[in-house]
Amino acid sequence: MQSLPVLLISSVMCICSLFSDTSEFKLVKQDNAIALYERWIPGAGGENVREIKAVFLVKTGVPAVIGLFKNQARGMEWNTNASDYKVAATGDLQHWITYIKYDIPWPMDDQDACLLYQYHEPADAGKAAEVIFESTSDSRFPLYNKTTRITGTRGKWIMEPAAGGQMKITYMVTTDRSRKIPRWVSDPIIHDNLFRTMTKFKGLLEK
Repeated sequence: MQSLPVLLISSVMCICSLFSDTSEFKLVKQDNAIALYERWIPGAGGENVREIKAVFLVKTGVPAVIGLFKNQARGMEWNTNASDYKVAATGDLQHWITYIKYDIPWPMDDQDACLLYQYHEPADAGKAAEVIFESTSDSRFPLYNKTTRITGTRGKWIMEPAAGGQMKITYMVTTDRSRKIPRWVSDPIIHDNLFRTMTKFKGLLEK
């Protein structure tokens, strides 16, 4: 039985090492596979905006991640509360547009987002690849009644090689804050939904 504390300490040390790059971020949720952080930074409009970072390891390659981003049929499987997920081509395989509609629990309104994704291949083998995304508009995805369009979204997925044939994925995102809902209501929903989304995304990559 004396080996149990040693195993627990080793597991904690491994997790701390994996999630060590957390400068200025505050840890808000963590399990043995995924860590979720947030911080508040100055936004373009002069007010602070939330920036969220999720970090996890997964045994897969960059093509599988890109393929899952573009897999319209599986989009609702990993995007928590998504009721629609569409991918539109732009004429460039490294750029695409994703539309997501969310069924949000009361008291928040249903929301949707239209995002432009840009894949940047690493300059050298063994370096990190990035997928950058930001809010955009596209006539194929117009505004709908009783659905609030999420604006000011920008972020990236960083995919870098890790030991044991694994890949370290770092997801970072900021978005305009809705002033309709107080933070004590919205924060737990945002944290829980994003944590579940990352867990499902990781699970699909490992299938």
